[in-house]
Amino acid sequence: MSAVKRVALVVLYAIPPLFSALYAGATEIADGQFTPWRPVMIDLDVYVRTAELVLQGQDFYNVEGAWLPWLYTPFAALLAIPFAFMSTVGAQVFWLLVNGLMVMAIIHRLGFKGWRLSLLSVAAIWLIEPMRVTLGFGQVNLFLMALVVFDLMPGPRVLGDRKRLLPQGWLTGIAAAIKLTPALFAVYLFLAGRVKTAIVTFLSFLAATIIGFIVLPGDSINYWGRLIGGDSGLNTGMKYYTNQSIIGSYIRFSQENPDSIPLGGLVLAMLVIIIGVFAAVLWHRLGHMGFAVGLAAMTALLASPISWSHHFVWILPLAVVLITDKKLPDAVRFVGLGFSLWVMYAPFMQFKDGEDEFLYPFSKKLIDAGSVIFGLTLFAVAIFCALRARRAQGLPWLPLTLREQEKGGVREVEPAGASQTTGPADGTQRTGGAN
Repeated sequence: MSAVKRVALVVLYAIPPLFSALYAGATEIADGQFTPWRPVMIDLDVYVRTAELVLQGQDFYNVEGAWLPWLYTPFAALLAIPFAFMSTVGAQVFWLLVNGLMVMAIIHRLGFKGWRLSLLSVAAIWLIEPMRVTLGFGQVNLFLMALVVFDLMPGPRVLGDRKRLLPQGWLTGIAAAIKLTPALFAVYLFLAGRVKTAIVTFLSFLAATIIGFIVLPGDSINYWGRLIGGDSGLNTGMKYYTNQSIIGSYIRFSQENPDSIPLGGLVLAMLVIIIGVFAAVLWHRLGHMGFAVGLAAMTALLASPISWSHHFVWILPLAVVLITDKKLPDAVRFVGLGFSLWVMYAPFMQFKDGEDEFLYPFSKKLIDAGSVIFGLTLFAVAIFCALRARRAQGLPWLPLTLREQEKGGVREVEPAGASQTTGPADGTQRTGGAN
């Protein structure tokens, strides 16, 4: 096939997902319209406002009369600067097209191409509630997920098999320097035996943060000083029903002060981190790196003080891995896909705004805690099955080494699209390095 025909096919396959991203972004949020073009991208509005304030040398963390604050790092504010040079419509269309391309690139990394890539991208945009709402708000969730997926998940690369210009881990570090939640991936990588990648992630995060301090010293002192003091900028409203973290669920059940993180909620969040990272490490050591990254992502979301429903865009790669990796135990796939369907549909989104969550009946609070319940069930089943698999492979119960490849074990083959190399002469297959 000629180069011209290949380019024409790529453009043809890209049109449906990109149109879907534009239409969903314009119409998902109440009062938004596609024709005439009038989306309600309230988060993107914050990004544009912040970019303009950065160029004006003004304080973008304390904006008088602002409905929504800027919650990200000073480094993230620097990355928003290009929005200041665009018109409102230009910024909206540009950001939605970028997000549409990110969806396609993520699904390509998971092993799909051609018309299947196009069809699955359209389906992901329309069938996954967090995806639609992220587009509608103009949120940064898809962009952050793409950075980590491109960095850590095995599979075909958009630019082919060219050698990496920068080491694995640097994109994850950049993601953490924009929003702190992805920093948990460094912990998972370190314990999974990817010590070098974990160190690169930390150094990348540190370098980006230093850039923020150099260019925006006052704002950096303000942001990091408040954060060290326990103020993330949005500690209020943690009881709101779309907050799907375990801390949000704990506050709704306990009816403790919703404007600060309660000790009980903090303890539960730490337990979620321990359980979720443990599950991710076990499956990484068994060779299922895509599934492990998905588990680590869900751990970060469930343990975060605030994880709005639209933050759960990570359900896309997790669900695809659960479907395509047929070497995963049936129990893991069954529970995982149940969790995926719950997040995709988000039944709690049928609740009415304006109601006091403390006055919900127990059954309604239980529904609102569904993401936490399904997520923890997935972690428990994943750990149980992983421990059984380790014993079947002659490995000890616990991976008490920082070596990624443990002695005496047989690692399984990574699914759909993963890079694979043939192992030793005994015919064992070992998973190749993540791209």
